[in-house]
Amino acid sequence: MSWTAQDVGLVIRQTCRAFLRHRMLFALTVLGVVGVGGAVTLSLKPRYTATATVVVAGHAQQDPLAPNGQQQNQAPPDDELVSTEAAMIHSRDVAAAVLAQLPPPAQPAHVGLRDRLCHMGLGFMCHVAKPVDPQVQRMHEEDAFLNSLTITPEPRTQILDISVVDGDPARAAALADAVVTNYQRIALARQTADINRVAAWLDSRTAALRQRWLDAVQKANAFDNAHGLTNTNEGSTSSPLIERQIADTASNLSQAQGRLAAAQARADALKDAAARGDARAAVALSQEPILVATANSLMQLESTRQEEAATYGPQHPRLRALDQQIATTKASLAAETQAALNTIREDQISARAEVDRLNENLDLLRQKAGGQSGPQAEYRTLDQEAQSARTVYETFLEHAKEVVDRAALLQPPIAMVSHASAPDVPSFPNRKKLGIGLIAVALAAGAGAVLLRDYFTAGFTEIERLRAAIPLPLLAVVPKVGGRSEQTVRHHVLDHPYSRATEAVRSLVMQLSMRVHEGGQPLCLAITSAGPEEGKSTLALWMAAVARRGGQKVLVIDADHRRGMLDHYLTDGTTGRPSLGMSDLVTSGARVADVIRTDPEAGFDYIPAGRTIEHAFSPVEIRRLRAMLVELKHSYELIIIDCPPLLGLSDALVHANMADQVIFVCRWKSTAQRAVMACLERLEACGAHLAGVVATMVEDNAMDVMGYSYGNRDIRILSRFDEQ
Repeated sequence: MSWTAQDVGLVIRQTCRAFLRHRMLFALTVLGVVGVGGAVTLSLKPRYTATATVVVAGHAQQDPLAPNGQQQNQAPPDDELVSTEAAMIHSRDVAAAVLAQLPPPAQPAHVGLRDRLCHMGLGFMCHVAKPVDPQVQRMHEEDAFLNSLTITPEPRTQILDISVVDGDPARAAALADAVVTNYQRIALARQTADINRVAAWLDSRTAALRQRWLDAVQKANAFDNAHGLTNTNEGSTSSPLIERQIADTASNLSQAQGRLAAAQARADALKDAAARGDARAAVALSQEPILVATANSLMQLESTRQEEAATYGPQHPRLRALDQQIATTKASLAAETQAALNTIREDQISARAEVDRLNENLDLLRQKAGGQSGPQAEYRTLDQEAQSARTVYETFLEHAKEVVDRAALLQPPIAMVSHASAPDVPSFPNRKKLGIGLIAVALAAGAGAVLLRDYFTAGFTEIERLRAAIPLPLLAVVPKVGGRSEQTVRHHVLDHPYSRATEAVRSLVMQLSMRVHEGGQPLCLAITSAGPEEGKSTLALWMAAVARRGGQKVLVIDADHRRGMLDHYLTDGTTGRPSLGMSDLVTSGARVADVIRTDPEAGFDYIPAGRTIEHAFSPVEIRRLRAMLVELKHSYELIIIDCPPLLGLSDALVHANMADQVIFVCRWKSTAQRAVMACLERLEACGAHLAGVVATMVEDNAMDVMGYSYGNRDIRILSRFDEQ
């Protein structure tokens, strides 16, 4: 279905009228939401955010066993390293250290109604003291602190913003700085522990090499003393060339043995790190880039798993995925470690081959030096072994000293750029933004309430909808009349002859007068509705008053013997209900002259309802009612029957069948559409002549044009003409 500009305009007008109809609901909803939201906003405790800025130092991992001249080159940290540092800062160890330095302030005890009753002596209202596990409480405090801690890496830089949220601005700044200092201390402690483990291994290895050197020297000295050798260090029994060759070969052999020992030491340390699963030591001991990257990835995954386990518990699905990634990374680390070991093993094989070659060369040189005595050659061999052991010992001793010197030069992985300062303005709540959002939500809630109220309204709210739903002419639209009492409403057409309501009733009477049969026959009109309190009795009285003022002889019959409202209206409720009325004319055959009364103000006649009938109309009573109406038509030009409601009652069907025309009254926003359709079907089934529908108590904003209403000046001018 295509929408035209006219359809859009109609929808807009209907929506505007809906807002006018429910403007009180809209205002109350908006005020309610604003009031509640404002109270909640004012009750929110302010939270302050302090931010400290740090930079990742980016020192590359170094091999503790490598000499100073062979250190790995420093590389700038990448995004992965920055993310790893951020995850390690946002850890439970750092939170525990910060809270140990700055414990959370004690919360004031909340005294509620139950506590007051307990202090008044009502023991059963006292709280039962529950033991608190300090470890559980400490974990809750750490979780709360980690929730208030935010680590934000700045894009394309190595800078991290460490933000802490707290109710006290000074404490928030102190916590942010404490996070940096404690992480620096923890990181230095970890690096120192790694260096200490390497130093301990070097110490044990150096001690073994020193003992080997001392044993070789002692063995050579013992051999010298046992054989009484002299001039063992002068080399007089061999040629100088052979001596120099033997010395050079022995020196090269010592260096080759040193490289072999260093390669063996690196292999042993790497195997030990792989056996312990220490990824950090593997990074420190290896020069392979792939192994270093794999070990860093494993450390990051393990740190992430610890945080996820602390946050979501050990059974969370995320942990299973992380476990799988950790297992895969460990397998990759093992493979890379094996590859590194293979590389070191190749170095060992090369060094061992060189040692063997040098030993063979040395043996050949010794064979060439056959001119020297056997004991002297043996002594020199022992002395050379002692010198080789000393060289290896001094090499490891130098490495141990360098490792100890590096421990004093260690630096934390992050450096402070700017300390956190106590904020002056709270970061939460932002009352300006909350106020704007609250107003928007209140307006949306008010609009939603209006639209829902209009959508779920049982009755008709638009004249266009009424015309589209009911297949009958809309005879009149009677606007709602305000009045403090029923009598004020009843006299409205008399007191306000030029109002919209009076004009609507006057138009209705004129339309019905034009429908009178040829020959000026009187008109019997039945007025009914779906339910009570829909304005049919008031409409009947207004029509009677307007028609009587026009010179017609009018009779109003109250056919609702169960309620009987006409007599109450027309006698101000002071004379009580009469003993005779319409029901008596039908059942007991009373005379019409005994029940007819006259309204002294409007001048029309009326018949009260009479006594209540407990049975349905019999055929005799129906014939009697029909004959009575025929007789009354000889005396009156307009007979209006105020029928009872149709829902649940059947009396109105009898009167509607006997009347010349039937008007169905539909109260605005009250009578349901299904009830209207059901009543109209019942009227058509009983053979009633439906003249049309009258909408009563219609609001002024229900349609674009309801009719013309004279102003005060016009009414004063018309009143002067009436007086003349």
